[in-house]
Amino acid sequence: MFQRKQSNSYVLDTSMFVNPDARKYFGQSVHDAVVNFLAMAAKAKGIRFYMTPSVLKELKYFAEKELPSFKNTITIKAPSLYELKIPAIIMYKFIDELRTRVNAGLRVSEKFVKDEKTPIEEKLHKLRVQYKESLREGILDSEEDFEVLMLAKEMGATIMTLDQGLVKAAEELGVKCMAIDSFYEHIKE
Repeated sequence: MFQRKQSNSYVLDTSMFVNPDARKYFGQSVHDAVVNFLAMAAKAKGIRFYMTPSVLKELKYFAEKELPSFKNTITIKAPSLYELKIPAIIMYKFIDELRTRVNAGLRVSEKFVKDEKTPIEEKLHKLRVQYKESLREGILDSEEDFEVLMLAKEMGATIMTLDQGLVKAAEELGVKCMAIDSFYEHIKE
């Protein structure tokens, strides 16, 4: 069933290795960031690291070469999605925010269609950027993020991420998040 609360447990998100603002603490490439993180994590006594299978799969997609084995350093664990419960108000707020974002995306699209002065390639680029900002930034927008959130809730663990949508959702559920720079100093010790 549910795991006992663990104070020194961390659930790792893909952004920790993919986002350049987070990756700079561990390496220039995704592969280097993973290798260096694993070396640091192996030395960290009393700290447990978890990653969901979906995050591992996503991380492999971004890596330019095969990742080293996580064995004995990071536990790959899926959350108990059939057993975990979330308050209905969370879903209610999510649906309300999603409706607002869809309407904002519609306005971005309308603006794009009406613009007759900008060259098509430039318009398409602007549309992609603005549409993504309207619909995806600052919201829980992937299965991987949801699984990270649910595993951290289940384990009583802290989430390591730069994904603002995941941070916002974690705050709503009372799940702790730690900034990458703070975590880096913590794990170095």
